[in-house]
Amino acid sequence: MPEQFTAILLVIQVVYAQAPRAHEPAVGQLLVATRKSHDPDLKQTVILLVHYDQDGAIGLILNRKSNKKDQPFYFGGPINLGTRVLLRARTRPADAERIVGDFYVLRNPTRLPASTVFRVYAGYTGWSIQQLRDELSLGLWTVLPGDAATIFDPNPDTMWPRLVR
Repeated sequence: MPEQFTAILLVIQVVYAQAPRAHEPAVGQLLVATRKSHDPDLKQTVILLVHYDQDGAIGLILNRKSNKKDQPFYFGGPINLGTRVLLRARTRPADAERIVGDFYVLRNPTRLPASTVFRVYAGYTGWSIQQLRDELSLGLWTVLPGDAATIFDPNPDTMWPRLVR
């Protein structure tokens, strides 16, 4: 009987280790800052994950439009390297990475495909995988699925309060 019990525990441990984590983020998901988040760069933000693997996570802040009317771009995050374009297209544009559905991201684009809906982001957010996992375990983020209505929300200024409810 003890040997059978040990074998069952071993099977449970293997299955648990291979199962996805309950709040494991992924490309195309949203990170919504909780009220616990007090980081001045990230509090009250909604972030779309555009990259997630063992090397780290990269996201774009969806709800921080530039306050300059002559510059129609979004503040993608506090890491000020490069420009990214989030676009919606029926077919995958050259050099674009698929995010979710018909949404793609281009890094430092020189030109955009015709007849696409897009938003330009200056900068991005980034974490090591362990750093993001630690922030999730502290309750600083809620992970939600990304969808078209949120990714290209026409009212980004009110996005966070609507999602945090």
